[in-house]
Amino acid sequence: MADLRLTAAMAPGRRPIPKRTRIFVGAEGESERSFAAWLQGLCDGEGRHLHLDIVVAGGRSSAKIVETCAGRCRERSRKHGPYRARLVLLDRDRLEDNRQNEADPRPIAGEAGIELVFLRPTLEGVLVRLHKRSQRRQLATAKDAERALEKLWPEYRKPAPAAALRERFDLECLRRAAEHDGDLRKLTELLGLTP
Repeated sequence: MADLRLTAAMAPGRRPIPKRTRIFVGAEGESERSFAAWLQGLCDGEGRHLHLDIVVAGGRSSAKIVETCAGRCRERSRKHGPYRARLVLLDRDRLEDNRQNEADPRPIAGEAGIELVFLRPTLEGVLVRLHKRSQRRQLATAKDAERALEKLWPEYRKPAPAAALRERFDLECLRRAAEHDGDLRKLTELLGLTP
């Protein structure tokens, strides 16, 4: 005899809950994972029905990070279905360092259909630009970014948890910074967070 019990999603008078649109987000390390989790909170707050599937690749060369992310993305797509978008967060200064010693990650990303979002010069540089009146700051090196962030946010410790980012920054901070950073603008567009 057929099972006539109704699940909560099928109960009369209830609408089924639509599945969230999946976006793959590759993260270089735990700091980038926290940043991506903060982005997930912004998406939730804006009613964007997205699930950011965050994968930490571990800090090696940019090419290795992208290769690892491409493999994990393929694996997860097979298991759970396709992604609407695929992106990897990479420190821009690492790309500059890799030019002398390592393969360029851009062709690998292109073959895998992955958008690279470069954090200039590092995530700490992005965090500096999220502060009010700092959105235009151009910081040349990771050390410059760390020193500037220490002045703006003395309590910052790497990796800052997503909760600490939520307490300090909101969507307007991201939008302000994105006006002066093409990669952040690409990120806000991919996530539907542009005004």
